[in-house]
Amino acid sequence: MTGGAGRIARQVRDRMADDCVELRLVDRTPFDAVHASETAHVADLTDAAAIASLARGVDAIIHLAGYPREADWDTLIPANVQSVVNVWEAARGAGVKRILYASSNHAVGFYPRSQRIDAAVPTKPDSRYGVTKVFMEAVASLYAEKHGVRGFGMRIGFCSTQPTEARMLSHWVHPDDVAALVAVGLTAEYENEIVYGVSANSRSWWDNSRAQALGYRPAHSADIFIEALQAAVSGDPIAERFQGGSFAAEGYVSRG
Repeated sequence: MTGGAGRIARQVRDRMADDCVELRLVDRTPFDAVHASETAHVADLTDAAAIASLARGVDAIIHLAGYPREADWDTLIPANVQSVVNVWEAARGAGVKRILYASSNHAVGFYPRSQRIDAAVPTKPDSRYGVTKVFMEAVASLYAEKHGVRGFGMRIGFCSTQPTEARMLSHWVHPDDVAALVAVGLTAEYENEIVYGVSANSRSWWDNSRAQALGYRPAHSADIFIEALQAAVSGDPIAERFQGGSFAAEGYVSRG
């Protein structure tokens, strides 16, 4: 698991550690393994040789590392582009069978909230960050088709134990459900898939039927928070129009 000390990884590790013979955690800063099945490794994903070494003997990679927000290209390319190349090349060289990876809702963030979309729609990134996630999805497709490394892309919404504003009523996902989706990615039969990392929210913009067909059964829903949060909007008309919210609004030029 790359990004093993990151926000999403910390939330799902407790929920899957008991099911792993070894959960090999990788992060670029020192951190501690917590569970008996975990081993902690410090490595920078831009170091191709280090990642190649860590990939040996691994059945699957759960790739959660990366720069998690909008930034300039100089920040995003090493963290979200070069690291992706290194991870997939390491997997190919080591014979890793599948890679589960954290894509993002921002790969399709320029779809309007009025449109319900599935995982097969053309990508519409809302930011430079979103573009890097589209790149990762393309790399996963190439390595699945050409090299037989199965790809399981999870377009994750906002992962937390509780939604805190109106947009999350549509794209929130509980850590339990992320862990359940990871379990599907580790065990289901597929070659290359894109699914949504979202709980069972009735206001979701996403048709996640493909994930359900593979066995995903989310246990949580944002619906119990509708009354409390539906008025907690941003006040930005562009952010409120697009699924990507503030990522879509930043730097947006009106068409007149």
